[in-house]
Amino acid sequence: NKTIKWFSFYDPFNATTSGNTKALSLELFEKKYGGTIEYIPTTWPARFTDLSTNILGGTGIDFIAGGDLDSFPKGVPNGQFEPYDQYVDFESELWSPVKELNDQFELNGKHYLIATQATSGEVVIYNRQTIQANGYDDPAELLENGEWTWTAFKDMLLDFVDPDAEQYGLDGWFNEKPLMLTSGMAPVELKDGQLVSNLFDARLEKTMNFMYELNQNGLVLDKSLFGWAEHPEFIGEGKELFYICGTYCLESSPDIWSVTFGNPEDVMFVPMPKMDDADEYYLPAGLEAYMLCKGAQNPDGVARFMECILASNQDPGAIEIADNKRRNDFGWTDEMLEMRYKIADMTAENPMYSIHTGCPTDMYNMLDSGEYGIRAAFYGHDWPSVREALAEAVNVMIDEFNASLSAVS
Repeated sequence: NKTIKWFSFYDPFNATTSGNTKALSLELFEKKYGGTIEYIPTTWPARFTDLSTNILGGTGIDFIAGGDLDSFPKGVPNGQFEPYDQYVDFESELWSPVKELNDQFELNGKHYLIATQATSGEVVIYNRQTIQANGYDDPAELLENGEWTWTAFKDMLLDFVDPDAEQYGLDGWFNEKPLMLTSGMAPVELKDGQLVSNLFDARLEKTMNFMYELNQNGLVLDKSLFGWAEHPEFIGEGKELFYICGTYCLESSPDIWSVTFGNPEDVMFVPMPKMDDADEYYLPAGLEAYMLCKGAQNPDGVARFMECILASNQDPGAIEIADNKRRNDFGWTDEMLEMRYKIADMTAENPMYSIHTGCPTDMYNMLDSGEYGIRAAFYGHDWPSVREALAEAVNVMIDEFNASLSAVS
């Protein structure tokens, strides 16, 4: 059987009329095994419902994306996924470099999430003209000197923010989780194959208190004054200091992103600031990962394709093509490319994820809430009060989830 079935709302592998070219991993799969990928489409809102329908109907869907961590671990006791272990040799030369990464997501003694690489998460974007005009040290230089910390980050915001003068501080929809993860602690995690709560961890509390202070000092853009919308264009206008997002918002024609962030030669980014007294530099990480579906008709084919992805990630030619695309098509400077590599190396040392995004829906809604979850401190709710209201219910749901794992064969 040479065909594997990919189920998603997008197809990153096959060449399409929308302009993407065939992935190198698929070219390797075709040449080495004669393999093909059959794309079975769905939509973002209906993806999990459609997946269940296909599994029950015996369609034989093989794999889906898992890097968003929105289907793991909850999909395992729900009977949607199968472990990969019998198809992969983590001691082999190809797999051993990602064994430790995969072991982080071991559940009930098995690997359901197959990770092919850790990637960089959110970064802090800024405009150098604004930094220089206000006499601040460039964050990229602070990073080089080991001084890009929470304190440096906060002190700049304290000095800059003046709403009466239309000077705003921190903007973006992706602030809370990446800031939280710089503590080296997530609210819940997998430990020894079980879900555990870290809500009373001192590092997590310190992060929440830091975000609470940002709110109380008015350092975060009050979106309620702007129709509940973010305004990254304020960065380019010199009216805003920092914007947290993935580098994908800079991965388009410079004619597009420069309208938002300013002249390309002035735009720069750095990793999230380090918690001042952290033992390591922890950074939010992205994840390239996949999951083998229950009833997969070609699991061995999926495992072989995963190996093609691992090989393509290490291919110098593919890396050079990606760099040239950022330089020539996206208008990146050499310094931006160097920073991207630096952040990737730093992230690989201590990648941080928050598994709460893939917890059962009720637990996720509680943990991710801006009223009584991990976002609450950022909206002016003190962490001890939030935690008191949250902890007992989360513990009950964790116990229920762990108990449900015992029924998984």
